[in-house]
Amino acid sequence: MTLLLNVEQIVIELITSMVNDEGVTLKVPHYLVKDPKLMNFRKITYNKRQSRHRFCLVVYLLAEIHRLQLFGGSCTVRGLYYRDTEMIRSQSYIESAKLDVCRMLNTAPVLLGLLSASKGIISGDVKLLMNNGDVIDCNIYSRATTLPTDFENVERIVTNAQMVLIVEKESVFESLLSQNSFSTFGLRFILMTGKGYPDCTTRRIVHRLSVECNLPVYILVDADPFGIEIMLVYRHGSQAMNFTSNTLITPTLRWIGLHPSEIDKVSSTAVALTKYDNKKLDDLLSRKDLSFSIRQELCTLQQSQLKAEIESVIDFLSPYYLPTKINRNLFL
Repeated sequence: MTLLLNVEQIVIELITSMVNDEGVTLKVPHYLVKDPKLMNFRKITYNKRQSRHRFCLVVYLLAEIHRLQLFGGSCTVRGLYYRDTEMIRSQSYIESAKLDVCRMLNTAPVLLGLLSASKGIISGDVKLLMNNGDVIDCNIYSRATTLPTDFENVERIVTNAQMVLIVEKESVFESLLSQNSFSTFGLRFILMTGKGYPDCTTRRIVHRLSVECNLPVYILVDADPFGIEIMLVYRHGSQAMNFTSNTLITPTLRWIGLHPSEIDKVSSTAVALTKYDNKKLDDLLSRKDLSFSIRQELCTLQQSQLKAEIESVIDFLSPYYLPTKINRNLFL
């Protein structure tokens, strides 16, 4: 009901400004702070040509959210796009407008009924029990199982696993499966990947495995700025979606590798950082939520100007690298 009232309040203020000839403008917070007086806003104005399309998309989404809050249900961003491709023009446009709406309402997309198709996959000893009685049993499948689009429909998670291992890439996920890692690793574990930057469903399931199932969660990413940023998204959340709930983050996440400080010891295929890597590196170093150890690794990366991919250790990943790191607590 609160969301419904918030949507209606935005529309009432918009109509009032139109009646008073104050300009047809929506205000989107840049970031959220506890004191509203300190909040900065970005304006989306219908009267300005460069922002008119974004304005229309935001109003379009507000109308759809209002309908969903009244009558229930959900919809996908892809479905909204195909409902009116001429007006929306591109799925990327409506995705950006969705973030604006989430900032305005201070909530996550899934709580508004706006879903994105899940890209995360999972394998191992785990069952997802759904609200409608369905069971997604990963024990049945020898390969990957796609996570459900609406994570709120997962009523309970059942597992006998001892840990969770997240890998950055689908290719590494498949390599570990092909190496029969579940049999050779020595611990019962759940294997997951968000195929790069994780979506909300993947992050939510990781959080629940950590909190509800009390499992330690390890992550393996490339030793480069983008890999490290992906690790930080799981641990602290997305910088673009800093308004979202703490139920999408896993602060206890353990970064098991690859660490920039070990590139010269474990990888023979290191390559030089690009200008895009260095720009991302500068952005990461400017963040205030970094632990001392992670900041040290970023500085090592900056000084060495070398990066390495997980694939450079793929041959000894399962039988040696991962078990050694876990048994000796060599994680950050």
